Amino acid sequence: MTEKNRRPILHLISSAGFLGADSVVLELAKQSVDAGRSVTVGQFENQRNPHIELAEAAKNLDLSMKIFPCRGRLDLRTIGDLRRFIQREKPALIHSHGYKSNFYALSANRNRVPWVVTNHLWKRTSLSLKLYARMDSFLIRFSKKIVAVSDEIANDMVKLGISPHKIAVIDNGIDLKRFSNGKKNDKLKSTLGFDIHSKVIGTVASLTAEKGHIYLMNAAKAILSSYPEVRFLFVGDGAGRRNLEEKMADLGLQGKIFFAGSRKDIPDLLSILEIFVLPSLKEGLPMALLEAMAAHVPIVATEVGAVPTVVEDGITGTLIPPKEPGVLADAVIRILSDRKRALDMAEKGFEKVRDNFSSERMASKYLSLYQELIEDRGF
Repeated sequence: MTEKNRRPILHLISSAGFLGADSVVLELAKQSVDAGRSVTVGQFENQRNPHIELAEAAKNLDLSMKIFPCRGRLDLRTIGDLRRFIQREKPALIHSHGYKSNFYALSANRNRVPWVVTNHLWKRTSLSLKLYARMDSFLIRFSKKIVAVSDEIANDMVKLGISPHKIAVIDNGIDLKRFSNGKKNDKLKSTLGFDIHSKVIGTVASLTAEKGHIYLMNAAKAILSSYPEVRFLFVGDGAGRRNLEEKMADLGLQGKIFFAGSRKDIPDLLSILEIFVLPSLKEGLPMALLEAMAAHVPIVATEVGAVPTVVEDGITGTLIPPKEPGVLADAVIRILSDRKRALDMAEKGFEKVRDNFSSERMASKYLSLYQELIEDRGF
């Protein structure tokens, strides 16, 4: 490793579980190290709701990892901890992910280290989230560059007054090898409580309103009337879990829907799915969708965010409008009734992800951006 590359790229993220942004950080860190760059993954640990799954994953890959305790929404001690860490480690560049990490990066970066931000998606499903998005749109103007994971997110930032010259669009990417091995883990069906002959339809997402689980639930009865052997798998956790479980009981779907919670065995879980459903109301470029396509799973997804750039209706999957459980049910039933067409779309979906959304491709674009910003600083 050259002296220039020995100074680390410092990633900063506050996590609510191993979600899409966490996966991007991990893939970027892995690919950067493979390219000869030193990397440190810094994670803020919210002591009220601790999630250090990313830290554990980074540790398992022998990546440099630093946890910053965070005792509330605004912790002056965390700013001090991060400031001292930056002064000691002298990173070549800071890359933050999410409004909380952006705030701490800006507050602690007294040394004026080049700072880049990735906007994975501003969620505005509540008044507080709308305020955070507005605050974040102001803070990130002080960064050297802002990366959007979709054109829609880039356009959203421009509408809020951020200069388009400061914005770069870089698609998310995944480690294809993790998901495309073709091995089905049929024993997992029994472990999850499904019959071996069950047709499992699943989704992987945090259990929050914008992910649209309720619309898949409302579609379930129509699907079950045509295919009684279908079972539904919800992978992920979040604040909406209790409401969804109550809705499941109201619909009489106990025993038909399984809440798996947060899981580390996503490739195995994808291997048992007949169909992956993304019923979201709002998205950037969802990693879970890319992973399902890489695993050769047929796709039904709502036409939101950057999803249509990956899912071409009738070619690499099926697109539907959001908030339409009847349309969702019809799409699922059509796929279940035409296995050949489903497999053909799944194969074309895999090819789309392989050719356009690999972690190597994503990391190459980020590394070029890093180098440009670092050389501007003279490192």
